[in-house]
Amino acid sequence: MIQDDINGQHLPLQQALIESACDAFASEQDVIAAVLVGSLAAGKGDRVSDADIVVFTQHGFHRSAASCFARFEAGKDIFYCLSGDHNEQAMFKKYIFTDLTSAEIHCLDVSEPFQLTQPFMVLFDKADIVPARVTDEPAPKHENFPVYTSGDEGLIWELFDCIKWLSRGNNSLAKGYLKKLSAAFK
Repeated sequence: MIQDDINGQHLPLQQALIESACDAFASEQDVIAAVLVGSLAAGKGDRVSDADIVVFTQHGFHRSAASCFARFEAGKDIFYCLSGDHNEQAMFKKYIFTDLTSAEIHCLDVSEPFQLTQPFMVLFDKADIVPARVTDEPAPKHENFPVYTSGDEGLIWELFDCIKWLSRGNNSLAKGYLKKLSAAFK
C-alpha cells in the first residue's frame, strides 16, 4: 500500500508501523484517506523519527475508531500511549514502543478544516479528498509548538521529543523547548 519512498529500506521499523496503521484503518468504510507527514514523508527520517499519520474519516467515525486503534496496537510492545482530542472533530493517539520507535495517529472528520503542508505522502485516498486540502503554507515547526498541552499525562511524550532532538544534535531546539516547558509549570 505504501511505497519505498519513506526510506523503508533503512527504516524497516517505521515502515512496519506505517503499514500496520494502513492495515488497521483502510478497510473501514468511513475511513477515506490517510497521509504520512513529517520527516518520514520528506525522506529525511532517521531511526528515532516517529510515524506521523493523519487519517481522514466521515460520519463521525473518528469518535468510534477504537477497533482500528486496537488492530494497530495488537502485538506491539507499547511503553507509553497518550490519547486526547484536538477538538470535537479531531482526536489523536501517540505511542512510544519499547524498541524506541514512536507513532502519532491523528483521526479527523472531513469537516475539520485541516490543511496539508509539504512534506506529506498519501498512503491511501479512497475519495480523492487530499488534493483539495493542500496548502502552500509552510509546515509547522517544532520551535513553534505549544508546550504542556496534555498536562502531566503528555510530559513523557514531550520529554521523548527532546531526547530525539538531542540525539540528532539539535541542542538548541531541545533547550528552547525545555525552557518553555519549565515555564509552563509556574
